[in-house]
Amino acid sequence: MTEPMTTDPAVNGNGQPEGTGQSFDFSSALSAEYKDNPSITKFGGDINKLSKSYLELQSLMGQGRVAIPKDDADAVAWGLYDKAFGVPDTADGYQLNAAEGADLAEFKSLMKQNHISPAVAQKLLDAHLHEFEVYEQMKEQQAEVDKSNAEQQLKKEWGLKYSENMSKAAKYLEKMSGSKEDYEYFLGKIGNDAKFIKLLAQMGNSISEGSLGGMEGQVSGFTKTPSEAKAELDKILNDPSDAYWAGARNRRNDPIWCKQNNQSFVSEAERKARVSYVQSLMAMQG
Repeated sequence: MTEPMTTDPAVNGNGQPEGTGQSFDFSSALSAEYKDNPSITKFGGDINKLSKSYLELQSLMGQGRVAIPKDDADAVAWGLYDKAFGVPDTADGYQLNAAEGADLAEFKSLMKQNHISPAVAQKLLDAHLHEFEVYEQMKEQQAEVDKSNAEQQLKKEWGLKYSENMSKAAKYLEKMSGSKEDYEYFLGKIGNDAKFIKLLAQMGNSISEGSLGGMEGQVSGFTKTPSEAKAELDKILNDPSDAYWAGARNRRNDPIWCKQNNQSFVSEAERKARVSYVQSLMAMQG
């Protein structure tokens, strides 16, 4: 005859002693090498907490989870991590999409060093290339703005002499450049900087200075900046002996008077030429 099953009165259904008022401390049954291990003591001797932690760990391992490496030297854990996330064995193992001819060696090496998966590496590369493209577009737009600003500044300062000075600047830069490639390189670097363009124009002007024999102000088509034109115009208008005033404020149109007063004679043609020059100065000063 089977004896009826009875419950040990000293132990309850949770595996804890009855009547003590305290939970059963499972760690007391462990050997010394396990008893004081931090991974064991964190449960405070509670068998239920230990069981729960073990079951959760088993569940995570069943889902393909991997442990986080302790530090950079944890080679074993990093090896498992790389394998789990598909990180290639070498930097060359990354198969990334980019523009043909793009040098990705450094980028791939950085991805490998940081254990980045190929999928994430591609996303990072795409983001980087997009930002680079945006940056290049911004540079081009800024270059256009700088070019326009420099052009407006120089046109205002040089007036009708703008084209002449720009030509001098370009010719001087071309002369000083070793090749067409060098010329285009320098032009790209300083072509939008008003100060450099002015310097080039001044250098170009110094080379050709004196080529008109000191008659620049009388030669048809020679232009001045607004400030230069104003200074020249003021000088003429405030000089009563100038050829412009012949027959009005002086008698340089009278050959006899000129001979008696040691003055150069001004013909009607010369006076008209001087009048035309004054009119051109007025146009140049704006």
